[in-house]
Amino acid sequence: MNTIRLFLSLLLLACTTAHAADAAKPNIILIISDDHGFPDYGFMGSKEVATPSIDRMASQSLLYTRGYVMPVCSPSLACLLTGKLPHQNGITGNDLIKANAPANRKRDPLAQRLLGNSLTLSKALTEAGYLTFQSGKLWNVTYSEVGFTHGMTDTAGRHGDAGLEIGRKGMKPVFDFIDHAQAEKKPFFVWYAPMLPHQPHNPPAELLAKYKGKGFTPAAEKYYAMVEWFDQTCGELDAHLAKNKLTENTVILYLADNGWGAADAPGKRSKLSPYELGIRTPMFVRWPGKVKPQRDDETLASIVDFPRTILKIADAKTPGDLSGLDLLDRAAMTARKSIFVEAYTHDIADLAQPAKSLVTRVVIDGWSKLLLPTDIRPDKAYPSAPTEIELFDLKADPFEKTNIAASRADELTRLKTIQDAAWKP
Repeated sequence: MNTIRLFLSLLLLACTTAHAADAAKPNIILIISDDHGFPDYGFMGSKEVATPSIDRMASQSLLYTRGYVMPVCSPSLACLLTGKLPHQNGITGNDLIKANAPANRKRDPLAQRLLGNSLTLSKALTEAGYLTFQSGKLWNVTYSEVGFTHGMTDTAGRHGDAGLEIGRKGMKPVFDFIDHAQAEKKPFFVWYAPMLPHQPHNPPAELLAKYKGKGFTPAAEKYYAMVEWFDQTCGELDAHLAKNKLTENTVILYLADNGWGAADAPGKRSKLSPYELGIRTPMFVRWPGKVKPQRDDETLASIVDFPRTILKIADAKTPGDLSGLDLLDRAAMTARKSIFVEAYTHDIADLAQPAKSLVTRVVIDGWSKLLLPTDIRPDKAYPSAPTEIELFDLKADPFEKTNIAASRADELTRLKTIQDAAWKP
């Protein structure tokens, strides 16, 4: 009898200890806006668009204004799930070319390639004791396939199917999940990737009216209103945290999946383009009381930094083959010299050979940016890519108007050596 009592006491202690460990873990929310130009935030200097909610969050965060992502969504989202660059994780475009696409999406090789990586962020967090929720974009897989405990995308189609209702049709699914996690006394992770400000640009009439009569093109009016719509959803999310006294123990991380040009159609140095309007985004981490608010306009940050950062925050197992840094490790971040971006055709020619779809390799080292084109041309709908080697001084020329490759041969050679060493498909 004493042995049984001892066993039960030890079991109760173990359960209590595990519960206390879960309760001590911070909640985590990853916000990913969609087709959002890096200049189009108040905190990035925009005078055109109102983003009060995201501005406030940025002011409370460790903010890197020189963050870089892939120039189109599916490769960017795969980087977030795997912690690897596209040539490493295998997801180099949005779709397979039609000749290679399967008739039955349940056997989609894109999903197989994604799930074959050493890390799926959502699965790792679930295994670390989190309740995990997917909303918004998720390409070619369901939420459960990549390890979320809860989610909105339960059919493996393009973009995210039902998940795309989030934000545009309200925030209730996210709020309901947060409330459920609280009732279960479990830490939570929310993947909030709304299709905002992504097309269709059909903002609420009251928001669109704010941008009429200010000299913007009709396309820009709609886009700016969409950006503000996205910002409003972020404000609603933050208000829900505050209402439920969750702000202090919830980490919010933010980035955009790729860029956009306010006055441009796609393909004009923005989406699917290796130029700054296609690949640059602000990135931040807000953790009240744990992370000191600071704006950093020098240090280079990368999309592949997010998985390592999130796993460290969650005290979760981290695979040894991730290529990013911890965004909160200031010594490592400020010591970094170079980051890399890869631009591919919209559709993947060959999952096993990334180079067959590769349009441009990019290395950014300090303020120098080198674009190395291939002989593969981008899709006709997205024609903006270099046809010759281009070198830019981003400090003096942030929108890449002057190619200085011809006058900086030594710098070109130095950067090409750095890029070649990193390119290992």
